Amino acid sequence: MGATPWGFESPLRHHKADDMTSLSTPSFEVFSGCLLGLALGDALGAPFEGMPPGNYSIDCMDGILSYTDDTEMMINLLRAIIDFEDVETSLVAKYFAEGLNPERGYGPGTLRVLALVRQGIPVDRAVRSVFPEGSYGNGAAMRVAPLGLLYFGDEERLEEAVIRASKATHVHPVAIDGARVVALAVSYVMRGYELSELPEYLVSKVDTDIFADKLEKVNFALKHSVTKEWVIQNLGTGVAASESVPTAIYAFLGFGRDFERMINFCIGLGGDTDTISAMAGALSGTMLSEKGLPENCLKRLEHYQQIKEIGKRLYERLFNF
Repeated sequence: MGATPWGFESPLRHHKADDMTSLSTPSFEVFSGCLLGLALGDALGAPFEGMPPGNYSIDCMDGILSYTDDTEMMINLLRAIIDFEDVETSLVAKYFAEGLNPERGYGPGTLRVLALVRQGIPVDRAVRSVFPEGSYGNGAAMRVAPLGLLYFGDEERLEEAVIRASKATHVHPVAIDGARVVALAVSYVMRGYELSELPEYLVSKVDTDIFADKLEKVNFALKHSVTKEWVIQNLGTGVAASESVPTAIYAFLGFGRDFERMINFCIGLGGDTDTISAMAGALSGTMLSEKGLPENCLKRLEHYQQIKEIGKRLYERLFNF
């Protein structure tokens, strides 16, 4: 396999295992843990979306755990990467547009953008026609965790890929910062960074003042005993990237060693519970690996085997197995 048609060296070629002399090859369970952690967090959080804060628990849930647009977009991003061996904005948008199920809970703005893409409108025009200044929502951040897996050994290429993947629907700097934070956090967990220092690492990487401020607040919250109400008021639970990504980072760092406890914390906040749980779930799943996720929930996760299989395809090609 050579260079892609767009002149970029394939990330799947660039990151073969024998090129990563300074990094150990992660197990497949880490890869699948990230993808399944995202999907499981999404599915577990979805029934509580829009609810007020409360003492909710996933223990009361039964039946099939169905995921939302968060997971569907992650899957379609993976498909685009596997098929074309790169992250290219127009192709990612095409996969989003052709692979969407409108019943998954997409936001109206994203649906309008992808409808224009299906009509053949160039993606940059489609995005700007719906969001002239760009959407600052968390749609780019919710799906981007796989890029942290793919580029965990190359931060420069991770940055490029995050921007290209985000711009398929989101061009606002705050939205891109949200995606940047999630993808970098996944890569840092992959590389074994000290988790207590994660907010400080991330503060130095963001471009917007609002994200720098929110990550400083995450750092404060981790060092002090803050209440759920403090998290809601100071970090946020809304659909804006700046009001959900920092909350997901806090939930992961505060509770991520116990996946179910972390999800219960996320859903108890109310608001955009599916996306907060999905982002925190991707990070927790990366740290715990698939073996650390609750088996009773995984067995009921919609398309569990398909999600695992697409992760296996990426993993095997990435590490030349």
